[in-house]
Amino acid sequence: MDTPSNVQSADSPTVLANLARAAAQLETAGKFALLCIFFGWFFADTLVVTLGSLQHGVRFYDMSAVIADPTRLFFGIQGPFHRIMFGVVCILCLFAPLLPHLRGGRANWLAYLAPLILMVICGGLLYSRTSSEFIAAAGDAGSPGSHLIRFANDLVRHGSGLVARHISVGVGGYLALVASLVLAQRGARHFRNAPP
Repeated sequence: MDTPSNVQSADSPTVLANLARAAAQLETAGKFALLCIFFGWFFADTLVVTLGSLQHGVRFYDMSAVIADPTRLFFGIQGPFHRIMFGVVCILCLFAPLLPHLRGGRANWLAYLAPLILMVICGGLLYSRTSSEFIAAAGDAGSPGSHLIRFANDLVRHGSGLVARHISVGVGGYLALVASLVLAQRGARHFRNAPP
């Protein structure tokens, strides 16, 4: 004899069944865009560092480690903590476009913007970290120490300009960006057409 909890679990769909049903409701272009973003973030290089004949690629799921320490672009990512934590964030952003198919509501269509927003935030943070002052200036602007700090910051800024010439956006970055824009456009169209 079934207990009420067994009957309820048999009648209610599981989380995986709900996700599969929501994924089946995605348009073909949305599915293809999500697949391209997944490939671009996890299997292709987002940034490529070229020094002479050496090339080193950084994937998007390593971006939090690079934002924390931009020198990791050149010396590689160490430790799995950043990869695991940011990888979870990336997966959640990839599942976000399923939200309007799981729950009703016009605002849920904005979840299609999640991959693009994550890429824009990471790009902004990386730019901010690599273009800010490396050494804090002293309070007394006329002191010799202040002049030395200003000289050091100018030297580092000039050196980072030289280094920036050796960094380019990889195939994964372009692929994920274009697919994120397509996904965002489709979400915006559904948001406009959804009843209030």
